Amino acid sequence: MNIPFLRDDPLVHGQVEVIAPGVRRVLCNNPGPFTYRGTNTYLIGGGSSVAVLDPGPVDADHLGAILAATAGERITHILVSHTHRDHSPGAAALQAATGAATYAHGPHATPGVESGDHAFQPDHRLPEGIPLEGGDWRVTPIFTPGHCGNHLCFALDGTGILFSADHVMSWSTSVVSPPDGNMRDFMTSLAKLRAREGQDTLYLPGHGPKLPDPMPFLDGLAEHRRRREARIIAALREGGLMAIPALVGQVYGPLDPKLVTAAGRSLLAQLIMLEEDGVAAREGEAWKLA
Repeated sequence: MNIPFLRDDPLVHGQVEVIAPGVRRVLCNNPGPFTYRGTNTYLIGGGSSVAVLDPGPVDADHLGAILAATAGERITHILVSHTHRDHSPGAAALQAATGAATYAHGPHATPGVESGDHAFQPDHRLPEGIPLEGGDWRVTPIFTPGHCGNHLCFALDGTGILFSADHVMSWSTSVVSPPDGNMRDFMTSLAKLRAREGQDTLYLPGHGPKLPDPMPFLDGLAEHRRRREARIIAALREGGLMAIPALVGQVYGPLDPKLVTAAGRSLLAQLIMLEEDGVAAREGEAWKLA
């Protein structure tokens, strides 16, 4: 099954897109090979209670755009889906400007990882399934580790909208990079979201445009990972003991050089899962079938 990626996203950086009643998007100008056109910041609610989901990196222009978009309103909550450096560091300046409290699953779980925002400590930790309310909105956090150990999605209750952050992105698959990332957790979280069929009809991801009809997309993501696992097993069966750089070439084929390292990290995550299942084994920096 081919994944029907969506890459048409004409929103201008810093401008506001109204997606649905009570839901707006502001796009940060931090494009890159893993952020696409930039980080999506979502404004939930309006008037006397606005929640800002994923304020993005430290970026004065983006902070200004968020404050301009909510001029005359009151930001009361700052929600963080996960503590990667393109999502949570902007919370500090936004909190200083507004006095709003921060909410997340918890601080970054893996010390020393370069992509992690190790400074962020939420004012309030969000347990899964306990709704958070403000004004005319209510969101329910859904714990979805895999891309990052403290990753949350948020269901906007009563609307069919799920803020899927980086677990499910419309434009690309997610990088799963150990130790932040865990492939078994990622697949379990995919299944958790798939079990919500009938509840969620529109995904709003951390990067890329909105994703309508998300369930077939989830099926494509799961099948994509299973096929890659099969290619890893076939490569090890043919090549014997192999290091990850050689496996990347065998499993992925030609890649943009900017993506080779990330591909190796996701491949490592799948190898670790295969090792746990007794299918693969490592010898030093190389891998083989068990």
